[in-house]
Amino acid sequence: MMGIRWRQTAALVVCSLWGCTSEVKSGSVQEARAVNPSGAVEASLTTGDFRYPDAVRIFSRDFFPEGVAHAADGTFYVGSYSNGQVVRQRPGRPFVEPFIPANGRAVAGMKVEDATRTLWLCELDLTQATPDNLRAYDSRSGAPRGAWPLPLGGGCNDVALDPQGNVYVTDTYLGVVRRLKRGGTALEAWATDARFLAPPGWPGLNGVAWDGGSLYVAKYDSGELFRIGVGASGEAGAITRITPNAPIGLPDGILFVSPGVLLVVDNDNGKFLRLDLNGDEAAVTLLATGLDNPTTVAMHDGDAFVVESQFDHFFGVDKSPVEVPFIVKRIWLR
Repeated sequence: MMGIRWRQTAALVVCSLWGCTSEVKSGSVQEARAVNPSGAVEASLTTGDFRYPDAVRIFSRDFFPEGVAHAADGTFYVGSYSNGQVVRQRPGRPFVEPFIPANGRAVAGMKVEDATRTLWLCELDLTQATPDNLRAYDSRSGAPRGAWPLPLGGGCNDVALDPQGNVYVTDTYLGVVRRLKRGGTALEAWATDARFLAPPGWPGLNGVAWDGGSLYVAKYDSGELFRIGVGASGEAGAITRITPNAPIGLPDGILFVSPGVLLVVDNDNGKFLRLDLNGDEAAVTLLATGLDNPTTVAMHDGDAFVVESQFDHFFGVDKSPVEVPFIVKRIWLR
């Protein structure tokens, strides 16, 4: 028995350092959807009832996490803002493992499309010398499935999906919500509004989330939240500013946990909020404080996991060494 346990432990350590993936057929997003046209999500691949502890931990000193995504099988994916690497933590595994190699760029918002086993993410060139991209990968193998560039000067910030398989990204610098229509070959400017624009050099549109037939976007620089209606043919409709009963700070990632209930990450103020929407208004509840430059959020087992990016160190505001490990912190909601 000791020999078996030792081999299992050794395998976990090796996987955490080098990555262990099974061989799967790779292909485009369209091919993945064709294989599973019903959109049914397969049952969990785990054995037993594994519950993540208080955090997902990343021990690389220069990782600086920004985006986090969660799959139906319980796998977490976390992207690096400093080098473009993506790591994952699979159910039953005590460590993260390399998944998508570093490419010298940055990863921001991420989402998993479980029906096609696709990991969608925003990939950025922080120098803005080359276009940012919306990218898709096989969520099991990491095989590339496609890349769709934004206009040069745009900033791919966050990702959302609707039930029809359309993908939306916020362009933080050009003030546009862009859409990759299901089966489309290029991002299109889907929703624009003068209120979406930020002052030069400031990030504007940030978190994006789908709920009840509408798309919601948060604007970082002004602390605003907007609802974008969707027409019968999928076109953008009326754009309405939501009025909260308390400030939401400098909002980064947003996520609906149930109809009308929105989680909001307040980046610079280190807060985590719940908004209960009622028409064009919202009631704000403070869920957590003292987070270290939180950016995005994913749900697992009824609780929120919030990325603590430590961006004050990355951007040189805080000259002291970063705290390792980087944390995706569990916020208990139940």
